[in-house]
This record gives sequence, structure tokens and C-alpha cells, in this order.
Amino acid sequence: TSAGATLFARQWAGLAEKPDIKYLIAPHSHFAHVCGIPVLKKLFPEARVVASHTAEKIMTKEKVVKAMFVNDAEVSRAYVQAGFLEEEPAAPEAGVALSVDLAVGEGDSLEIEPGLGLSILDAPGHTPCSIALYLEKDDVMFTSDAAGYPVDEEFISPVFFQDYDLYVATLRKLVSYPTRVVGVAHGLIPKGEEKVDEFYRRSLEATEQGFAFIQERLAQGATDAQLAEELYDRYIKGGMAYYSRPTMLGSVELLIRSVKTKLGASESR
Repeated sequence: TSAGATLFARQWAGLAEKPDIKYLIAPHSHFAHVCGIPVLKKLFPEARVVASHTAEKIMTKEKVVKAMFVNDAEVSRAYVQAGFLEEEPAAPEAGVALSVDLAVGEGDSLEIEPGLGLSILDAPGHTPCSIALYLEKDDVMFTSDAAGYPVDEEFISPVFFQDYDLYVATLRKLVSYPTRVVGVAHGLIPKGEEKVDEFYRRSLEATEQGFAFIQERLAQGATDAQLAEELYDRYIKGGMAYYSRPTMLGSVELLIRSVKTKLGASESR
């Protein structure tokens, strides 16, 4: 978000040693992951914006980008009200585009410096445009939202907004990489092999439990609106609670749709 990027800019200014920033990577096209790009581009004008091929198409649609910044502004207001910021970041210029300099996909690599690269992995399930990035040298996996939202050490919110089966497949794919740190986009960052293994295990459990809960409530006759309210209370916690309620209700409605899609496919077999 613009608010998050503004807070980062303050932290960056306080660093005694500042590494060169070559890339600004959008792991998927949700507003919380792309609307900070204009702020960061001012901070790092030479950095190249990187996203998946699908995300690039989304990020260049003017109406979509305009809607993204409406949601982004709501988060900025919430941050000011919470005392994280003194004032809202300046709104982007009218018609601003989120231009992508480099579109990537599975098998591509970003060179950070000679001999050090980030491997790109397609990571669908949360969104069709999601990617993860693996730093093999240090066993670090940057998952963004592809593996869930760890609210705290005890609770993970599943976010299979695109497709349940793809989300589970991505989780199993990520588990196969030796990992000592998982770079999630929201919540606590798992560090150490034991914590990483526990995170992936609990994320898969939370995903399966979330599916079962939605399936059960649908079978009991809950309407989509009722179920969305229940899922909001169940999963929208921590930092995500600073996002607007209508936006996040729309997000949990995607969980319902994913479950219905899978159940419908099963019934048609």
C-alpha cells in the first residue's frame, strides 16, 4: 500500500548502509501489493518493476488501477486514524499507470548480483497472477500470500481466493524447497526449519478446515451474505483489519466461490 511504502521509506532513511535496489517485485496484483509502487519508484527511480505476465495485464488497466487506489486510500486513512502515519500519502496523479518493466514466469530468474539470483515460481491459487521467489543461496522463499496469512503463531487465515485445488497444489510445491525463512506478505515471518515446517503444516490444515467449514455452513443453508460475515469475523484479523470491511467481505466471498466451484465440479463427475 502507499501507507506501507511510506512507512518503509522512513525506515530506509534511517539505515546507515543502503544496498542497491534493482527490482520492485509485485508478487500479485492485489492493491495492497502494487499501490505502493509509485512511492517506491520515487525512492528507487532506477529499479525495475517486476510482475507476472498476468499481473502485468491487470496492472495496466486504467479502471482497475483507479479502483485499486480507492482501496489504497481507505487503508491510508485507517493508518492515520491508528496513529501509524501523521498524514495520508499524496494521492497518485490522475490516470497513473502501474507500469511493469519486466514480466516473468516459472523458470525465470532475477540476478541480484553476480552469482546470486531469485528463482521465479508460478504460485496460483490465491490469484491467477501470483508468483513466489526462491533465494536458493540462503534457503529463503518469498511466498507473499500464496501460502496463507499467519495472523500469529497460533492462527493462519487461508486465502484460496482463486481456486482451492490450485492453492493446495502451490502449498505442496513450496514445501518441496529447502527453506529456512518464509517471506510472507502479511503477518509473522516464519524463521528456522522447525518454524517453517510448522507454518506450512498449519497452513495446509487451516486451508482444509476452512473448506470444511464453508462446505458445512452451505449444507446447513447459510446464505452467501451470512457466511461472508462469519468468514470475516473468523479470518480478517491483525493487520488485515485495517482494510475496509466491504473490500475484505468481497475477499472472503471469493473463498465461498472457490468452495462452490470445487463442490460443483465434484457433483458433475
